[in-house]
Amino acid sequence: MGKSVAKRYDVRLNSATFLTEPMEKKMRSKIVLIGILLVLLASCGKSPNKLLELADDHIKAGEYELAISTYNELIESHSEDTLVPEAYYRLARLHLDRMSDYDRGFEILTELTSKYPTSKTSSMADADIIYFPEWLKNMAESQRNKKEIQKTVNTLNYLIGHYPKHEISPKAQYLIGDIYMNDLRDFSKAIGSYNKVVELFYGSDQDAHAQFMIGYIYANVLNDNEKAKETYAVFLEKYPKHELVPSVRFELEYLGMDINEIPVLKHIAGDQPALPQ
Repeated sequence: MGKSVAKRYDVRLNSATFLTEPMEKKMRSKIVLIGILLVLLASCGKSPNKLLELADDHIKAGEYELAISTYNELIESHSEDTLVPEAYYRLARLHLDRMSDYDRGFEILTELTSKYPTSKTSSMADADIIYFPEWLKNMAESQRNKKEIQKTVNTLNYLIGHYPKHEISPKAQYLIGDIYMNDLRDFSKAIGSYNKVVELFYGSDQDAHAQFMIGYIYANVLNDNEKAKETYAVFLEKYPKHELVPSVRFELEYLGMDINEIPVLKHIAGDQPALPQ
């Protein structure tokens, strides 16, 4: 059999013997359900300490759904045990730290403080609730460092949506602009994000910087000199005493000029090594 014929035969064989994508999804769902049922059966009669250990083992293995089922088994089967608040707290942190399910995690923290107000973990949950906006920003920065850019944007949008009046929200919105500018190189969305800082958080520390960045993108990235002039003019009108005013005036003076045409920057271009021919 020739190679081309064998290849066609392999394609027909693969398409006939492997499951279609919808069937694969159903099978995976069934496997997860079976796994959860097995965990519930296996956990029957286990002590609260053993259940906590088992749930932690599932987390280490990346089996989050099984860990959730095990924590819930402890909570439901040993409702009077002193380890139940700990199970609540670990369950909340699983949703928050590993699954990015901020609604459910926050809900469990709130439930913990309501049901077990005198427990040690309730105090920890209280602190987590109070500093939740700051935690979200730190989580976003951690996600960005891991190059999980879409997760980062989602987390920052969640922060802004749930805490629009918090002092950290303007920083979060400005950070979204920075991500679109530098990480994703999507300059249209960067301008849109910086505009939101100007529109939604006027008077914040990030307000003027966002206005400047809009002008900077038009001038130095998109080469739209007219838009750059308009944006910088708005800056000078709104923030006449801001520390960035000299930078804006410099940008306007040399708008559209090559670096070699700007006297104070000529030496920078001259120091650059010659490109190989």
